[in-house]
Amino acid sequence: MSQFGMQMPGARSKRGSNPDVYTGLAVLAAAFLIGACAVMWTAATKVGKAGNPFEFQDPKKIELKSAK
Repeated sequence: MSQFGMQMPGARSKRGSNPDVYTGLAVLAAAFLIGACAVMWTAATKVGKAGNPFEFQDPKKIELKSAK
């Protein structure tokens, strides 16, 4: 089939492929997810016990860091 210039499906192309719109959307979504994680991390450090975002506070005695 190669003498007619036809290619088999799934065959490697001679030139490199370019990123398509879905690759761009995936990169954009990943950037927004990283940004959202950063925002939530800073919020958790403000309300976490002793500034630790992974420690829970006692529900009956909640202490917040004072804003300076």
